[in-house]
Amino acid sequence: MNLLLLLTFLYATQSVKDQIVVTASALPESVESTPASVTVITKEDIDKREARDVSEVLREVPGVAVSRTGSLGKTTSLFIRGSSSKQALVLWNGVEINDPYFSGYNWGQFSTAGVERVEVARGPFSSLYGADAVGGVVNIITTGGRDRMDIDVAAGGRGLFNGVATLTRTFGTTNVHAAVEHRQDDGFAPNDDYRQSSVIGGFTTNATKSLNLGITGRWADYDLGVPRNTNDTFTAFVPTPHHRENGTEWQLALPVTAELGRFHADLRLAQNHRDDHNEDPDAGAFGTTKSMRRTIHVAAHTDTAIGTLTAGGEAERAEAENTDSFGLDLSTHHRSSNALFLEDRYTHDFAAAGRLELTLGARRDEYTTFGSEVSPRVAAAWWRDGNKFRAAYGQAFRAPQIGELYLPFFGNPDLHAERSRSAEIGYDRYFGASSSFSITAFNARFRDLIAYDFLTSRFQNIGEARSRGIELAGTHRSGPFSAAASYTYLHATEEPAGTQLLRRPKHSGSIALGYDRGPASTQLVVARVGSRPDVTDIFPFGTVTNRAYTVADLTVRWIAGAFAPYAKVENLTNTKYQEVFGYPSPTRRALVGVRWTR
Repeated sequence: MNLLLLLTFLYATQSVKDQIVVTASALPESVESTPASVTVITKEDIDKREARDVSEVLREVPGVAVSRTGSLGKTTSLFIRGSSSKQALVLWNGVEINDPYFSGYNWGQFSTAGVERVEVARGPFSSLYGADAVGGVVNIITTGGRDRMDIDVAAGGRGLFNGVATLTRTFGTTNVHAAVEHRQDDGFAPNDDYRQSSVIGGFTTNATKSLNLGITGRWADYDLGVPRNTNDTFTAFVPTPHHRENGTEWQLALPVTAELGRFHADLRLAQNHRDDHNEDPDAGAFGTTKSMRRTIHVAAHTDTAIGTLTAGGEAERAEAENTDSFGLDLSTHHRSSNALFLEDRYTHDFAAAGRLELTLGARRDEYTTFGSEVSPRVAAAWWRDGNKFRAAYGQAFRAPQIGELYLPFFGNPDLHAERSRSAEIGYDRYFGASSSFSITAFNARFRDLIAYDFLTSRFQNIGEARSRGIELAGTHRSGPFSAAASYTYLHATEEPAGTQLLRRPKHSGSIALGYDRGPASTQLVVARVGSRPDVTDIFPFGTVTNRAYTVADLTVRWIAGAFAPYAKVENLTNTKYQEVFGYPSPTRRALVGVRWTR
């Protein structure tokens, strides 16, 4: 089915949920009212797809591209609107979890266990979050769910087993939540197995009528095999029967909120830690990387005649170290920063003429390593009778990471920030509570990109790029039938040569068709990714074209009281494809499971 034809059909239909989003500005707001480009993925969306990884549902978001290096658990990167994977800010309950060693985030091991919703805000948001929020922000939220207890057990082909238990309970003014998961998978080749365990938990409580205290944490560990790599002469891929990777990551946050007269104040102390290790005894290769980030975040907002003003500050200290068999040992190095930000969220109702929504903000970050950056952003929307016209402009930056600054032989302590300027215009049409259509055109320029310079044999700020495109999205529900579709046209190029950026397809999109009647539920998700340039690890290296592919997943559920048995077929058509060139993606697999809910 042609995606554009389906989106046209969705546009002509009637009635979308009034979802609340907290990532696009400093305040909670509805998707309909925000002047930003935002997608919300709910727990219901995750459950209907029986999605085990967050990256699985992110593939359906317009403007987002996901690349995984082989089968489940392997290194997975995310690109938003053509920006690099290092230019997408990843938050867990508002806490940054990007790796300070070489930036970016490895999505390969982030499970959906305990996830209540995922918010994706596309565009520059350094005015609110600082570094790395260049292409957009992904915020994974594991708090705020309704009271319930779930136990979910599934098993499938190639040794797949997945068990999850979640609990959310409210006791007076105290809310407690927890989730535990274990997964094992034999994979699709020798030494392609994968083991993962994760725990999420926390509580919030009203210490007084005006003071709320909380603690929330996440811990995850993994162990996986790497089934193939290049031989010593880089002439072919060969099996690596003993190459292993393992690691742990954990986050801990202490949020405090207080009502102080006209002011609402927030304080959050947080720490993020990651430890990764890899070893191939046959090749005599090994490596261990450890990184840590501590942050203190303070903010307060109050209503004024010119809107709701939010002001705040943030202090951060990050560190990283590395040991490997290539002589790139890096002792513990640090990077610190302080920031102040201010945002005004203004709404004015003109009655029958419509409603104006305006966001205006700026943030100043000061780094010990390279100096300061000021990041402004303005976004406006005009709403009338279910129609919303919006526009936004912003500047953003990515700070040089510890590895780029200090890695032996290649690091450059004189690096400064990557910078971007982005603009967008969009139109949204809402048809009541269950249908919507959206179109957005965007244009971004990136300069001072950090890349390896062969002339100086160091990292330098020498890159430039441009990204422009169109995002289309639509949803519709009619009786037992539901449909959602997205399409992205992306022209992301390296400048001034004009060559297409790696792993950014020009055309991509998805269709999700659902049927819910009585106890039965069916969900079919079809994703299409166009051809895109990639690099090969085979001599003489260089750029290759990774061919386009279409992959489909089918899920069927039956609700019988507290029990909901389900079956899922992944890669329904058994498509042979590679998201990253040289690393085959999983073929078809079936699994069955049952969820018990009380």
